[in-house]
Amino acid sequence: PARRAAVVSLALLAWLAVCPSAQTLTIEVVGGMLKIRAPGFSFLTGDPLARLKDGRSVRVELAAMALPGAGKTPAATARRTFALSYDLWEDRLAVTMLDTRSQAASHLMMAAAEAWCVDQLAIPVSALGGLGRELPLWVRLEYRILEGDAPMEPADSRYTLQALIDVLSRRRKTESSTQALEAGPFRLRPSGSPSPR
Repeated sequence: PARRAAVVSLALLAWLAVCPSAQTLTIEVVGGMLKIRAPGFSFLTGDPLARLKDGRSVRVELAAMALPGAGKTPAATARRTFALSYDLWEDRLAVTMLDTRSQAASHLMMAAAEAWCVDQLAIPVSALGGLGRELPLWVRLEYRILEGDAPMEPADSRYTLQALIDVLSRRRKTESSTQALEAGPFRLRPSGSPSPR
């Protein structure tokens, strides 16, 4: 019995190691929109965080996708681009959603700023078809840090003191990379509140 319990415990630990996203991503339906909650999902780390604390803005593209299965082609997607800036004195972030209906929030701690961005990614339940009801629903949340440094215009590439200062102060550009978190399957209950399968 003790050996069997140990085997079951090891199997459970192995499953949790393979499926950590099941612990960190949930969904809910609010006003006919599917919203994602991912408190462990962070995109302000490493170089983007260093750029913010250097007084530079960071642009990030986030996307929420509803999938018919793990790794499958999305059936519906919500995609937004955000600009974030850091106030060194207040140790707070300001974030602006960059689209036609520009929205903004300020004086946010880092986790709150990231959560605010994710909260803007709502997918209409009407766009899901049978997903979440007749068929299981998987959700993918991804981000891509966009390069914030604009290239110099040819007219500005003259040998001037200002151009030299700009070149020397500009950090080496890094390629944008995409990071993702995927979880499921989920089922939408008749009342509209989702639950894991």
